[in-house]
Amino acid sequence: MWEYEHSATVEVSAEAVWKLYTNPESWGTWDSGIVGLTLDGPFVPGTTGKLTPKGQDPVTITLVEVVENRSFIDETNLGGIVLRAIHRLEPVDGGRTRITHRIEITGPEADTLGPQIGPAVTAGVPETITTLARLAAA
Repeated sequence: MWEYEHSATVEVSAEAVWKLYTNPESWGTWDSGIVGLTLDGPFVPGTTGKLTPKGQDPVTITLVEVVENRSFIDETNLGGIVLRAIHRLEPVDGGRTRITHRIEITGPEADTLGPQIGPAVTAGVPETITTLARLAAA
């Protein structure tokens, strides 16, 4: 397995960040690594959609876990690997929120492909969290 995690505590409520998470049209505004996301249904477990990374073809994602105002997990099956994106919101004193984005790459080819694609997939995560917090505060 290959894994990466980044967290930041920000001056914004979990509910404000959640509104951005659950609005697929906003994803391209807070995540500079993607062009956009379309979902085939509501923001609930089992819903699939198309995520278009910059410079790449769209990939199918599936929401596998959704806990309102707290967390969601989406997965992308890429054949020999599964890319799992975990997004967590933890309330902190003073109305602040700890935002954590974690990427896990598993599957039979994870030990080979994880180190090859993982750094590119996660390179923008700190900027993504910063932008997400700024937009949620607006």
